[in-house]
Amino acid sequence: SRHVSGRLAPEVAHADFELTQWPPAGAALVEGAAERAYREMEETGYGYGPAFRGLSRVWTRGEEVFAEVVLPDEAGGPDGFGVHPALIDACFHAGGFRTDTAGQEQKLVLPFAWNDVRIFAVGATALRVHLSFQGPDTISVRMADGTGAPVASVGSWIARPVTSELSR
Repeated sequence: SRHVSGRLAPEVAHADFELTQWPPAGAALVEGAAERAYREMEETGYGYGPAFRGLSRVWTRGEEVFAEVVLPDEAGGPDGFGVHPALIDACFHAGGFRTDTAGQEQKLVLPFAWNDVRIFAVGATALRVHLSFQGPDTISVRMADGTGAPVASVGSWIARPVTSELSR
């Protein structure tokens, strides 16, 4: 059974974004976002240990979500990774603050497909993140370092809900 397929191609990657203005103009801070995010994920049956609790702050602007994530000490350093997996995971923890799903029942979703992933820089221990939503299950992600310089992007990340039987 094939469980994954992919294609790696060398290219000169040029980012089409930057996140130098921070927080973004017109974005509203979500008070207590990190605590709320991890509490709500726990309530859906998916608890995170300290190595994967990197969400720090969240802002919203319309249907966009912006976040700051940090690499927890418990996750180890960034060496050996394009972008540390704990940092990438923390980017998606901010997805629970999307405004177009406010008031809906919380459900656990996990990555299903990654498309058009690009890395522009390595060694990041903190990121500025911009999430935009292309549908109910598709997210576009842009990641920058603390100065706003591009680190990585994901053209589309497709999520699928996890059934309660599988989450146990």
